[in-house]
Amino acid sequence: MAAPKLPIGVKIFGIAASMLGLLLVVVSVSSNRLRLVNQEIATLAEYIIPITDKVAQIDVHSLEQERLLERILRHYESNSGDRDSIAAELAEFRQRDRAVDGEVREGEVLIDRAIADNSDPHTQNKLEFLRQQLIAVEQQHQDFHDRALEVFRLFAEEQTAAARQVEQGLIVAEADLDRSIAEILLELEAFTVAAAATGQQHQNTVQQIGVAIAILATAFGSTCAGLVTLGLVRPVRQLTDQIQAVQQGNLDRQAKVTSQDEIATLAAAFNRMVQELKVKAQLEETFGKYVDPRVVKQLINKTESTTTTGDRQVMTVCFSEVKGLDSMAQNLGPQQWVEVINQYLTIMSQPITERAGVIDKFINTVVMSFFGPPFAEADNHANLACEAALRQRSHLQQIQQLLPNATTILHLQIGIATGNLVVGNMGSANAKSYTVMGDTVNIASRLKGVSQQYGVAIALSQETQELLSDRYATRELDTIQVVGKTEPVRVYELLGYTHEIDPQHQTHFALGLAAYRQQQWDEAATHFSQCSTPDAPDPPAQLYLKRIQQLRQQTLPPNWDGIWQMTQK
Repeated sequence: MAAPKLPIGVKIFGIAASMLGLLLVVVSVSSNRLRLVNQEIATLAEYIIPITDKVAQIDVHSLEQERLLERILRHYESNSGDRDSIAAELAEFRQRDRAVDGEVREGEVLIDRAIADNSDPHTQNKLEFLRQQLIAVEQQHQDFHDRALEVFRLFAEEQTAAARQVEQGLIVAEADLDRSIAEILLELEAFTVAAAATGQQHQNTVQQIGVAIAILATAFGSTCAGLVTLGLVRPVRQLTDQIQAVQQGNLDRQAKVTSQDEIATLAAAFNRMVQELKVKAQLEETFGKYVDPRVVKQLINKTESTTTTGDRQVMTVCFSEVKGLDSMAQNLGPQQWVEVINQYLTIMSQPITERAGVIDKFINTVVMSFFGPPFAEADNHANLACEAALRQRSHLQQIQQLLPNATTILHLQIGIATGNLVVGNMGSANAKSYTVMGDTVNIASRLKGVSQQYGVAIALSQETQELLSDRYATRELDTIQVVGKTEPVRVYELLGYTHEIDPQHQTHFALGLAAYRQQQWDEAATHFSQCSTPDAPDPPAQLYLKRIQQLRQQTLPPNWDGIWQMTQK
């Protein structure tokens, strides 16, 4: 890029030269004042405004936490809230806590950079004071968060009196937190006003110098001084307005380039930056419809939080399908078929993306997805996958209504497995996909077929079951040897949420399975028979009753271990 033809320094030096020694002093003072103006603008644009935005975000997240706190307390106090609602809102409460922590850390980083980049001791003291206030807010917020969790725990344990007592301290902590955040915002507002006033003061000084030039020098000198001053102030103000508009999300703003000096260079650079941001936003919006938007964003930003070159992670893979939908729609026209499939895939995909899962691909009516870092926490991806599966199960009636005239009953088949996977950007030189590879993928696919053969909706691998929290109820289905594998796989069924399941039902099935493996056929048949009722048959128990009838008529080898050989995928 060619250097500006008329730099600000050259303009000021030309005026100073025409005014001899006196004007040389005037130009020196003017240059110093202009430098201070630029410094104030830079401080505001690069640090104070972003810090204010961070504190405002902290305030928003804190208010959201307070709103969630009130809602959760109303659930407990009225005894009308179901556990799912409380758990969902408690999860959002913790998410807001993590958001506050993140904003605080970013705010501290900005303040530290501002202190390092600013040479004014007075400004450094103000920034250090803001930093201490932000640390105090962080501590107060942690106190508020801990007290809130303690209140939730006491209410959950029905220790109402103790909860009420802790709640009084929570109210005080909440008020202290709100007051501290408000004080920081006031300090930042005062800082901004003071910086603007200082900049205005320096600007006034420059204008006064222009008046002095008009008095002491020729009309040419005063005219040049006025033009230089006007040429500096107006573009800076215009550029500041554009920056603020872009910060608010308006990417259609462009700064006017009316000169050929450094401000013009800055304005041109700003216009290029806004254009790049706009193109980036359009890319994210467009490719987000074909690839998970989070992956698109990571690839565009080229950050290190998503491994696109390949890495090994412990993750959870899920294959889900509503069996029978494709055969029910065979009589539809192509356009109607596409519409039904698109609606079906939207319904099946939403629970996955809402729980930090990544949709890998659609295979006919099968949805393959995976859960794991960096989008899901390393110790929670199995829970998230099962939560998404249960939500898909709850949408089965909605999917059935996509074809209201159909008579076939749809069946959900889901296979979930957890294990080591290679994750990254894979494919040819011209076409790549962010995906996972490994034996766990094959096991999850096989488990989807196992769910059909055992008549259950959701089948889990042992590794997935061992990672689940107590919130989910499971039962061991069988130990099988799937097609294409030599090692046996222990398979579990995800029954639902613990509070929804009758433990007696699980006990009978577990006792029946234990007796079955010991070849105690009568005892096993007794327990399995008690798992079903005329109104609620239990397909796995009925499957075992049929097996027992077959095995009674066979002579089993001495080393028979109960492992069932699967003959189809």
